[in-house]
Amino acid sequence: MRRSQRISRGCGIVATHTGPVETILASIRPDGSWLAPERDYAKYHGSLWQIHFLGELWADPGDERVQRAAAYTFSRQLDDGSWSCNGRPAASIPCLTANVGRALARLGFAADPRVIAALAYIANLYGELDYLGCRGMREFSLNGYCHMTAPKILLFLGEVPRPLWPSGADALRDACIRALREKEVFRSLPEEYAEFKDTVLRLPRSELAKAREEFIAEHAPLHYREKQGWLRFGYPLSYNSDALDSLLALGEVGETRRPEYLPAIEAVQGAADERMRWMLKNTFNGKMLADVETKGKSSKWLTLRTLQALKLFAL
Repeated sequence: MRRSQRISRGCGIVATHTGPVETILASIRPDGSWLAPERDYAKYHGSLWQIHFLGELWADPGDERVQRAAAYTFSRQLDDGSWSCNGRPAASIPCLTANVGRALARLGFAADPRVIAALAYIANLYGELDYLGCRGMREFSLNGYCHMTAPKILLFLGEVPRPLWPSGADALRDACIRALREKEVFRSLPEEYAEFKDTVLRLPRSELAKAREEFIAEHAPLHYREKQGWLRFGYPLSYNSDALDSLLALGEVGETRRPEYLPAIEAVQGAADERMRWMLKNTFNGKMLADVETKGKSSKWLTLRTLQALKLFAL
C-alpha cells in the first residue's frame, strides 16, 4: 500500500464514526440503498453517489452498513461490468463506472472480480471507440475526448492492483495520461469552442461528424485555455475533477514530475495560505446528505491531499 493511501485510510476510519460519513450512513435503508433504484444517480442523494462519497471519505470497510451499501451497489451493476445512470445499458457511462468502481475498491473490494469487470468495461469501451468518453459523444466534442473522464479513470486504475488489470487497461492508462499531459492538466476547452457551438453544433446530427472534422482542419491549431473551475479546489468531488485531483490521479499510476505538469503543480502550490494550508473553494455542502468542512476556510482534506500530491511530484 502506498504511503499516501495509508495516510488517507487512517483519516477515513476515524471519520466513519463521526462527521459526514456517519451522517451519510445514518440514512441508509435496510437493503443498502438510499433512494429507489430508478433514482440511483439522482444528484447528490442517490445510492450510487453515496457509495462514491463513502469511498472519497475513506469509510471503514468493516462497518456493516458500508458492506450493505456495497452489496446493493453490486446488485445494480450491469452484465457488461458498468453502472448506469438509470439502470439501462444505453445510459452506462465510463466516469460513473470509474467513480463507483474506485469507491468499491477503496472499501475493500479492490481484487473483487466485479470491480475488475468494471475496469474491463471502461477499457473495452475505449478500445472500441478509440475515444475517452461516452458513446455518441465524440461529434459534439471539439477536443475529441472528455477531459473530465481522464482523471476519474486514472484514479480507478490506481486503486486496482496492477497484476489484476484486465486486457486494454495499459492502453487506457496511456490515453488518459496523454490527454492530461498534452493539456498541462487543467487546459481543456479551446478558444474556438464558441464558434464551433454556434456553427457546427447547430447542424443535424447526421452532419456533425463531417462538419467537426472540417472545422478542426480549418482552425488548426486549436488554442486551449484554462479550465477555471479546475483551479478552485474542493473535496469531495463528483464527476468533474480539478488540477489537484488530476495530479493525484497521475501520481497514483506512476507518473513523475515533467515540464507539462509544472503549471498544475505551481497552481496547487500557489493556493496555500501563509500557514501552508489550503482553503475549500468548491463544495457540495447543502447538496449532499452531509456537509464536509466549511467553504472559504482552511480544509484538512485539501491540505492532506495537496501534501500527498506535492510529495508524489517532488524533485
